[in-house]
Parts: sequence; C-alpha cells; structure tokens
Amino acid sequence: MSQKYGGEKQELHVMSDAYDTYLEHDEAEKNHFDNVCCAFRQHATFAMSEWANHQFRLHAVPQSQRDLLPDALKQGTPEFIERASQYKDAAIRNQFCLDCILRHAGVPHSQQQATPISKMPSDEQMSKVSSVLKSLVRDWSAEGKRERDMAYAPIIKQIKKYLPLTGFSLDDRPTISVPGAGVGRLAFELTKLNYAVQGNEFSLYMLLASDFMLNAGIVTPDRPLQISPWIMETRNSHSAADRCRSIPIPDVDPPSIMNYEEDGTPMMPIFSMAAGDFVSIYNNPKEVGKWDCVCSCFFMDACPNIVEILQIIHKMLKPGGFLMNFGPLLYHWSGPPMRPDDASRDAYQDRFKHLDDRYMKSVDLSYEDIKEIMKKVGFEVVEEHVGMESFYTADQRSMQSTMYSCVNFVARKEQRPENGIAEAATTVLTTESMQQEGTVQGG
Repeated sequence: MSQKYGGEKQELHVMSDAYDTYLEHDEAEKNHFDNVCCAFRQHATFAMSEWANHQFRLHAVPQSQRDLLPDALKQGTPEFIERASQYKDAAIRNQFCLDCILRHAGVPHSQQQATPISKMPSDEQMSKVSSVLKSLVRDWSAEGKRERDMAYAPIIKQIKKYLPLTGFSLDDRPTISVPGAGVGRLAFELTKLNYAVQGNEFSLYMLLASDFMLNAGIVTPDRPLQISPWIMETRNSHSAADRCRSIPIPDVDPPSIMNYEEDGTPMMPIFSMAAGDFVSIYNNPKEVGKWDCVCSCFFMDACPNIVEILQIIHKMLKPGGFLMNFGPLLYHWSGPPMRPDDASRDAYQDRFKHLDDRYMKSVDLSYEDIKEIMKKVGFEVVEEHVGMESFYTADQRSMQSTMYSCVNFVARKEQRPENGIAEAATTVLTTESMQQEGTVQGG
C-alpha cells in the first residue's frame, strides 16, 4: 500500500496499487469509473430538469388557483426571474465544484464532454452525487462543524486517551485504519495529530471527492468553492433561498496544514487511502496484526455482515489494539420483508432477484447481540457511551432532520487465556449521566 512522507509538499491521498490495477485491467471497473464521472458531469442537467418539473406541476394547477400563487411562482414576473436565477446559479456552483473534481482526476468535465441521452445516469447514481455534495459540507465546511463535533470529536478524544503519542518516534507512531472514510476529514484530523493513518473507502464517488479536497491545493478558506447541496430537496423547506444558499468549502487548507507545523517546520505525515471493499482489502494475511487501532464512524452498519467485519478487525489489530466505533445501527443493506405467501426462502429470494445480493444476505443485529459477538471474537469493551446524539449530512435549515441516538465504544483486542475468554470490566454511561459529568453537551 502506498504511503507518502512529508517534508516538502506531498500528495496526502494515495489510492491503492490494487485499485489502480483494476482500472487498468478490469473492464467492469473501467465502466464503473466512466459511469461515476458521467454522473458528476450531469448534476446541473438533472437539477434543471427538476426545476422544469416544478414548473410543469405549477402550470397544471387551475388558473383560479395559480392567481393565488406568490409572484415568485408566476412566470415572467421580476420575482420569478430572480428566483429562477438563484436556482440556476446554485446548480452552476455545484457543477463547477464537480467539474473541478473531475479535472483533478484527469478526466473530461461537463464543459468538455457531452452525454448522449441513451447513456444518462440513473436516479440512484445522481443521488450518490448529491450525497457527495452533502458530505463535503459535513466534512469540509464551517457549517459542518456541528456534526463533526458530534461524531468525530469523541473518537479523536478516545484515540488520544488510549493511543497517546508520548514515547513514539516518527518511524514508530501508532497505526490507525479508518474504514468508511468518506471524503476524508476524520482521517485527515488523525493524520494531523501525527498518527500513521490509512483511510479506506469503497465508493468511487467519495474517493474522487476526497482526492480533490486533500491533494488539489487549489481551494482554500481564502479561495473557497461555493456549493448548494440541498438544491433539489423540495420538501420541508422554509424558503426557496434556503435550498439555494451557498456554503463555502473548505474551512481548512489540508496541504498547508499537513506539510508544515504551526512554527513552519516540515511535518512528516504518513497517510494513504486504500480504495475498495473493506473485506477484500483487509481480509488478507499481510494485514494480520498490523494495526494499533481501527476507527469506525457510521461504518459498521454499512456492511452486510457485521460478524465478518468484527472478525477481520480482530485479525488486523495487534495484541492490545483498539476498535473505536461511533454510530447507529441503520443497516444499509437491510433486506425487504418476507411475506406469508412466499412459499419458501427460494421463492422469497426469487421475488427480489433484481436487488443487489447484499440485501438478501444482511443480518440485522441488536447492539446487545453485537456486544456478545465481540466478546466471543476476542474483544473486551473498555469504554462505552450510549444515547449519543448525532446528525448525518443534515440540512440545518430543513424542517426535518434525522437525529441518531448512537453508541460509542472502545474495545480492546484481548490476549485470551487458554481456557476461555477473559471477562471485561465495562463502564456504561447514558447520555444523561454523561451530561452530569460534563462529557457531553445537552440539547
């Protein structure tokens, strides 16, 4: 796996050699890469189609009712022209950001390559592009700090507590794997502290964006990009202006921070990105006993088989190594319900054969069940907090936001006795008791 050391300006985000090989030799991967780039190029086109759809629906309203609409919804009025201009500007801002990502990746952007109607991206692909824009706000904007403080800050505090850098040399610093790294902020924050970090991300949509944010060096807090990630969210909106508002990214300059200390002396960051499926990359003899810590945030429930993930993480860790987790149990691959008229398991699976196979294999487990599994795998839970509130890529001006009641735990890889599994002493803190102790802010 490639790594980069600092001193002079270096790329901070390096895709794995294995992934590069896929792009060179695997036709399916090439097609996937092309499809992702195509979806990036079509964001503004889809946004303007959604604007047209809204106009069609308004025009279908009876004239007597259209007369009651605000002037901003009546075509031809100055107010309508202003609102249309704001929407178009927001779509252009988003497209410019996505074009910058494509340009950094060395592929044609929206102004250089047209997309035939026959090859238009699917709605699912365009939803992933919108998720990238929302994730950029979460990870790389001042507005996203609220969410980062909720989800990343507890993990960073625990890493400092259980993996202090005292006594480590630059060549022997603790190694941390960050699966589900998204667009890279948590891995960046840990690298900034001088840990040796490897992010892991399966989504090529996210990988392209994180590569740009960490390596491009063309956007800074003084020269930010402006994006409007909620432009196509038509529901639960207080105003049209809220949806079209621009949010600057980034709030920090990763290349300048990562290459130099505050006093101007060169840093020596160790940071790489393993691109691909977590199981495929880390269920490997070369990864056994290699890591001091696996740091997962909103990741565990994104895997179809959480038992397998725990087994792999246990193998990855050095004796006494840590798994630090923060997140809910949403189970992204949770399957559709089985009906009484499904004659058999085979009939049920045949009814949903159009779905990704992972939907049919996912097992949804309670947190109490997961703790029992962790104990049997060989972990002892040394710190645990339940009921920790967190948003995830939420629009702060929306009438609706999902607040997750998350679990945050630190589990240590045991050195088992020959006759069984060592029991762990565990401190369980509820949100209420944590507030009393001053470790979590209320409300």
